[in-house]
Amino acid sequence: MNQNEIFNREAEQAVLGSILFEGSLIKDINLKPYEFYWEEHQIIYKTMKELDAEEIPVDVVTITSKLDDVTREKIGNVSYLTELAESVPTLETFCYYQKLVRKAFKVRKALQLCNSYKNSPSTDLLNKLILDLNELVEEENVNHQSNKEILYEIYEELYNPRTGLSGIDSGYTDINNMTDGFQKGNLIVLAARPSVGKTALALNFAMNACKTDTKVIFFAYEMSANELHYRLISSLANIDLMFLRKGKKFLTNEELEDAVKSMGIIDDWDLSINDNTSRQTVYDICHSVRSQVRQDPDKDFLVIIDYLQLIKTDKNISRHDLQIGEITRELKLLAKELNIPIILISQLNRSVENRTDKRPLMSDLRDSGNIEQDADVILLLHRDDYYERDSENKNIIEVNIAKQRNGPVGAVELLFKKEAGKFLDLAKCS
Repeated sequence: MNQNEIFNREAEQAVLGSILFEGSLIKDINLKPYEFYWEEHQIIYKTMKELDAEEIPVDVVTITSKLDDVTREKIGNVSYLTELAESVPTLETFCYYQKLVRKAFKVRKALQLCNSYKNSPSTDLLNKLILDLNELVEEENVNHQSNKEILYEIYEELYNPRTGLSGIDSGYTDINNMTDGFQKGNLIVLAARPSVGKTALALNFAMNACKTDTKVIFFAYEMSANELHYRLISSLANIDLMFLRKGKKFLTNEELEDAVKSMGIIDDWDLSINDNTSRQTVYDICHSVRSQVRQDPDKDFLVIIDYLQLIKTDKNISRHDLQIGEITRELKLLAKELNIPIILISQLNRSVENRTDKRPLMSDLRDSGNIEQDADVILLLHRDDYYERDSENKNIIEVNIAKQRNGPVGAVELLFKKEAGKFLDLAKCS
């Protein structure tokens, strides 16, 4: 390995020299002092950041004035600072040299992690090593933006508003009107009592996203991929699932033809259903999603996980509520890190059954405190005909947006054809 890839002194000198040449560059740099390898460079950079925080111009004079005699000697005195400032022919390569400094730091960190594992290898440490190395790679791909770049983007959005949704299309007008689509970086919790329709709705969200060329990754902890594909075909072809499973003797020729057409459509979608989840932990989910996003970085992604209470953690945590907190926190961080929406299906506890009004509340979420804290959006499903067969609102499902960190809350209604697991937009039906 080239030593410059580990201890890139020239890149560190170029970064510091550029700042000494043009002090305002300190505001646009995103390195940390420990990412510099050489001690004198760590001291110089740390001093530059302190001066900037105190709103003092960054130059040779202010740096030397801030340091005591011993520290000035350690960094090579004024002569070394002057040498750094005079060694920079152009500022155009400033960003490039920043990347070289960070790259060298990442290589050193990776070597350190591998050496730690080599000294005391074990299965647990191997899993941790893989996770830590993945995080290093992901951090390398993070796009750090300056305040100026972010404000310019907002300015452009104000004067050149986008057409269409800012997030992934849910496929339903009223939900899109409330959320502007499923937003990137958001953890969306979809919760209901058993058999109300939460998995069916999640599959409809998946289908609608696939129709817009979004890649959907579905983690199935409760059903097999075979069962979910039957549900997809049933919903897309609008065929009773029970008859579909019984085969062609129970289907009309038209239904059979529609089912085959639906299979062709589904085959063309960028849809991945992972039902090999019996031993998968939240960290396995994160690793799998990171790998797929890294392979196709220009693609829009939607991740759906069915469901929260069946996910495990690698950590030895005795209390179930703390386990849930660990899972939701990791998934929220993953959504933010990869800038993708994640829909997490969750069960509700039985307390809703004891009330006159059966509409669920956020407090009905099992282990609700952690879920409420980490979720950006919480969707609670309710069906009157689930509790009253003769309800006037038969086949109507209420989707209550109980929490939305950056938008309005309130309930919308969808038509639910339960036999086919198909949801229709009432806004379009009326």
